[in-house]
Amino acid sequence: MTAEDLDALLSNHEEIVFARTSPQQKLIIVEAFQRSGQIVAVTGDGVNDSPALKKADIGIAMGIAGSDVSKEAADMILLDDNFASIVTGVEEGRLIFDNLK
Repeated sequence: MTAEDLDALLSNHEEIVFARTSPQQKLIIVEAFQRSGQIVAVTGDGVNDSPALKKADIGIAMGIAGSDVSKEAADMILLDDNFASIVTGVEEGRLIFDNLK
């Protein structure tokens, strides 16, 4: 799939899920969403995920199963490897931000 094909796919779908992607595919997807002006979060646990974690607006590494390299590249580390913790963290962060206004 070319970059243009991916851009067209993203512009024609309001919701889209990518699963079982390779590290290189993650990076391509991050770049495509950023080209369209989106804010991008990426999860990863391996050394090969590090480029996408670094390129994303917020990189999220797994704290238990994640490699040291992915943790270094990430902006956030999930200490319990539970994706529900991302939602909780965002909600708490929004509360803190609102309180600072």
